Amino acid sequence: MFPLLETIRIESGRLQLIEFHNKRFNGTRRKWYGVDSDLNLEDIIKMPADSESFRYKCRVLYNDKQEQIEITPYRQRVVSSVKIVVADDIDYKFKTADRTSLNRLFEQREQCDDIIIVKNGMLTDSLAANLLFFDGKRWYTPDTPLLKGVQRDYLLAAGKIAEKSIPLSEIAQYSKMRLINAMIDFERAPELDVTRDVFF
Repeated sequence: MFPLLETIRIESGRLQLIEFHNKRFNGTRRKWYGVDSDLNLEDIIKMPADSESFRYKCRVLYNDKQEQIEITPYRQRVVSSVKIVVADDIDYKFKTADRTSLNRLFEQREQCDDIIIVKNGMLTDSLAANLLFFDGKRWYTPDTPLLKGVQRDYLLAAGKIAEKSIPLSEIAQYSKMRLINAMIDFERAPELDVTRDVFF
């Protein structure tokens, strides 16, 4: 009934990165349903009474005619190791509620906390985050993500990171990596040692 999804961080009494969420939300509605009128998510979401005191995860499940809003307190998951998994046929360019294909890959993580998905030899994303890699001078994000996340778009627009083609064969050129998404900004992102914390 609600095939599409937008996940928004509520913090300090505000919907964070709302302009980026609105852009993706309305762009997806146009591509999926041919809807030509934009909606403002701020007009749809009712903020929790104590939104200034806690970090909340707001899930907007939607179709072309209606939305379902779910707001829950957010606790960030600990990620200290990642497993490389290969999936050349995966497709997740739209943020959908059906994450079956991603969850199947996540089940291959063995003893690790998360995964790095490799498609056609290129680094893409983790289970629910975009990836950043540090080469000693600058942070880069793969130019082949499965999904272009709003935190990724924000950091690119702000000039804090840059896009780069990153094949799996060149991962050793980077010393550190981070995992970011709408709920996890750059400062809170888990930071892993590529040599120590990435498993093949």
